[in-house]
Order: sequence, then C-alpha cells, then structure tokens
Amino acid sequence: MEITVSKTFQPLLDDSKRYLILCGGAGSGKTEFAARKVFYRCQREGGHRFLILRKVRSRVRESVLEVMLRVLAENNIPFTFNKTDRGLSWTAPNGKTNELLFDGLDDPEKIKSIKGLTSVWLEEMTEFTKEDFIQIDLRLREPGPGYHQIIGTFNPDEAQAPWIKERFFDHKDPQATVHVSTVKDNPIREVRERYALQLEALRDQDATMYSIYGLGVWAAAKGRIYSWDTVPLPTDMAFDEVWYGGDFGFSVDPAAVVKIHRKGNEYWLQEVLYQTGLTNADIAATLRDKGLTGNELTVWDSAEKKSIEELRRAGLCVVGADKGPESVKAGIDLLRSKTIHVVEGSSNLIDEARTYKWKMDGNGNPLPMPVKFRDHLLDAARYGITWDSFRVRPDVWRI
Repeated sequence: MEITVSKTFQPLLDDSKRYLILCGGAGSGKTEFAARKVFYRCQREGGHRFLILRKVRSRVRESVLEVMLRVLAENNIPFTFNKTDRGLSWTAPNGKTNELLFDGLDDPEKIKSIKGLTSVWLEEMTEFTKEDFIQIDLRLREPGPGYHQIIGTFNPDEAQAPWIKERFFDHKDPQATVHVSTVKDNPIREVRERYALQLEALRDQDATMYSIYGLGVWAAAKGRIYSWDTVPLPTDMAFDEVWYGGDFGFSVDPAAVVKIHRKGNEYWLQEVLYQTGLTNADIAATLRDKGLTGNELTVWDSAEKKSIEELRRAGLCVVGADKGPESVKAGIDLLRSKTIHVVEGSSNLIDEARTYKWKMDGNGNPLPMPVKFRDHLLDAARYGITWDSFRVRPDVWRI
C-alpha cells in the first residue's frame, strides 16, 4: 500500500476518535489526506461501507470521486464502479469487500434510507447544517470493522458554518481530533508552489480572506457583493436570448463557462464548465461534448486574443468582451442592477457568489474593487452580460 502524506497529517492515519475535523486553507492537502485515510482503513480493516458526502450530489464527481479513483490507480487496485449509484467497491487483502458510496444531501431525508454505514466523510463540511450533521451522526451506529468516524474537511469561513467553530473549536468536543493545515502542509511541491503564488496575492488584497484561505484561521468574511437566489431553470418560458460567457484558466485557475438565459431584463445563470488542466483545444472539445455545435455565441475575455482565435479555429463562435477602464467595477455595478438567478445544480457558481466580496480598508469599510479570488464563473457571467448590455441589439442570438 503506497500512501503519500505530509508529516503533519501522518499521525492522523490511525486516529480513532469519533470526529476527525480537518480545517485548512486552500491547497493544504486536507482533501487528499482524507481520501488516503479512507483507502488506508479500507485496506487494513476491510469490510467497510464508507459514505462520502457533499451537500449537493453533483459536486461529488468533480472532487472526492476523482481523488479516490486516483488513489486506487496509484496502488493498482482493481475495482468495480457503478455509475448509476456512484459506488466503488473492491476486495481488501483480508478478502472482505469495501464499498464507497458517493452521494449528496440535497434531500435531508435521504440519509435515513442508507443502512450499514461504517464511517462517513463530509467534504466541504461548511455546506452542511448543524441538523444535517446530527442526522448523519445518528446513522453511524451499526457494528462494523474498526471504529466509527466522521471526517470533516473544510475552509474555516465562520459566516458559512458558525456551528462548526462553536462545537469543535470554541468548546473543544472531547470526542474530536481537530487539525489545522495550510498550503505548506501539502506534500506535493508543484501544488504548494502554485497555490502559494495565488495566496500571496490574496494577502495583499484582503486580510480576512487570507486568514481563511491562506492561514486556515476562522474568520467571517464581510462585504458580500452578490445576493442571488438559486432556482430551477424555468421550463415553461420562451427566453428572449440564450448565449454563453467564458473565462480562460489552466492550472490553479479553472476554465469556466456559464450559460446565460435572458427574458427581458431578467437573467438565469447556469454553470456549464469548471475544470483545471484544459488547453483551448480541450475546452472546445468539452463544450462540443456538452452540446455546443458552433452556432452558439460565447463571450470571452478580450485580453486573451490568442486563446480566442484558437477557439474560433476549433469551430466555436467566439467574441471578446470589451474591457475598458475600470471595467471590473463597471461590470459588477451592471450585474448588481439586474435581476439575476443562479440555476440549481450550478454548485461552483453558487460557491463563488457566496464568497465574492469587496476589498476592505484598514477601518473595515468596503472599497470599490472586489477581492480577486475564486471568481472565474462570475467573470464569465460578467463578460457575457456586459457584452449583451452594450451591443447593437439587432444581433439576436437564440439557441
């Protein structure tokens, strides 16, 4: 069994307390460690039925499922994957079958129907309510191999989940082991270096955001810019226009695409793509796989002229968004003047809108510029809606 963990995480492999609370900054390696601990226990003890949860089920594939698949591949473990139920299973060295269940708590009643759990991992624990946690804890009671444990991984944003801070940090639950990590604890040098650059820039912008995502310290971010609701996409509405906005990225920053539906002066934003490591050719291929034929308009950052041309040559219909003086602030003001909804299932977009905030001065007063952090889908939406608001109207795009 080959497991790569940093020295700070290694003692936690055999930690058997009821709750293992892994709090940390961005890129600290807490999610990677949690995945390796799950694998470690499954191989040593066998016979596990491990539930791995995100609050929204659609988020499981893009995060924890991909990590677990990579850990199994690193150790050459043959497994069975049920795509419908999102379950992984394989045989441990002692001959017992391990089962990993990947799910979401979109419906809180769902947890009551899952039987025989041996342990649980809550990825992005701040997404869950105190009531969610209580119900999950109650389900973890049937006999199983080894010990029962709930692992929680998250960034310490007090505005999102004050109950976690109160229970495990302020009152120090005796049944819990609490571990705080930063990007320096990530065992992979390339990841440390990429995140370190991004977090260094964040430190110069906003002390509160740097405390949360750089230092892994509890803080309550203030000055939220958008307060959009989350709704189903209307199925009985004939939209006036539909088009796309996009933002380029590659390593730490993901390529991001949002689908924009407009009816009058009202907009619905739907997440289409949010993924790192994609070349421009990959972006075009991925969008074609998602149904774009080349007739649909996509609006991208006009500063990326080479990338725009590469997308055009790959068969997409691409225009660049105008970026004049103070275009970010002007675009934000424009979006704040509109009625905008986020379509259900657009989880990364929901996260970005929830944490997007104004910079603060030394007295805690908002400045007229946003903190440049986790804003890729928001930038894509801003490019698309800004372009739409200032273009010549006869060009109507319908999908």
